[in-house]
Amino acid sequence: MKLAETVGMIDYGAGNMGNARRALDELGIPHRVVREPAELDSVGTVLLPGVGNYGAAMRQLSQTGLDDALRRVDGGGRPIVGICLGLQLMLSSSEEAPDLAGLGLLPGRVRRLDAPGLAVPHLGWAPVGARGTPYYFAHSFVVEPSDRSTVLASAFYGQAFPAVVRRGTLLGFQFHPERSGDPGLDLLRRALRRELPAL
Repeated sequence: MKLAETVGMIDYGAGNMGNARRALDELGIPHRVVREPAELDSVGTVLLPGVGNYGAAMRQLSQTGLDDALRRVDGGGRPIVGICLGLQLMLSSSEEAPDLAGLGLLPGRVRRLDAPGLAVPHLGWAPVGARGTPYYFAHSFVVEPSDRSTVLASAFYGQAFPAVVRRGTLLGFQFHPERSGDPGLDLLRRALRRELPAL
């Protein structure tokens, strides 16, 4: 497998690894699971999947040294794609674990989803962006990047919130493209190949 073609999926003990692996298998994208910093040397694009608790995830990344390794990957210009919690970990801090710093790849914070009268977590489909394509969400927190120009598309659940965020080679989805049928798989394929379509 060529470096540029191999996706490295970060395993931090709380990620949505099964669904992510199945999605990459279905798309025919070569990939390997990454559990240690040195393993990042043999991959191109890095995928940070996500289901779980922000604090537990950041502690695991810190204990393995993957936190600093991911910062080096970003600093070197290699692409990182985050899904749900994976996107949230990219920011500087989170209300879910206020005592812990995030990866800080994307300045900003993660806050609890405020949706009066609606169930939280937000579980289900919601249209995203100007095209209104529905994708599957499963989250209780949302990101607030300091630079609003990094928000490519928003969704609505009680209020508008960022659904797709990009800064340089860093890209994150608040929803789960790997659980969003054919449109989600196509979006994930394009994201991992740096061919993101209009949203």
